[in-house]
Amino acid sequence: MKKKAALFKALGDETRLEIIKLLSVEELCVCEIMDKLRMSQSAVSHHLKILNQAELVDYRREGKWIFYSIKPGAVDLCHDIIDELFSFKNKEQRTVEEKLKKCFYLDKKSR
Repeated sequence: MKKKAALFKALGDETRLEIIKLLSVEELCVCEIMDKLRMSQSAVSHHLKILNQAELVDYRREGKWIFYSIKPGAVDLCHDIIDELFSFKNKEQRTVEEKLKKCFYLDKKSR
């Protein structure tokens, strides 16, 4: 459940969504993200840390530079978690519907 919460936390912020949008086009270093979003290094790093914890971004080090990109499988991870949440709801809903049908069936039978 923590993994799901981390994903929704990461996706629940407008700035992080902008970062994901930028990284979906190309790999970028922190300074490039800073320039594009007009944010401080510490703010960008904070958002990247959250995205990394949610397993949405990956990074590679090249000398003193760190380049960020969308983690392979991140889109599939999002789809899987959302599908799982909605399938759980559907299962719950079916269970409630089945119980209601039984109640109505028993009620009709007793008349």
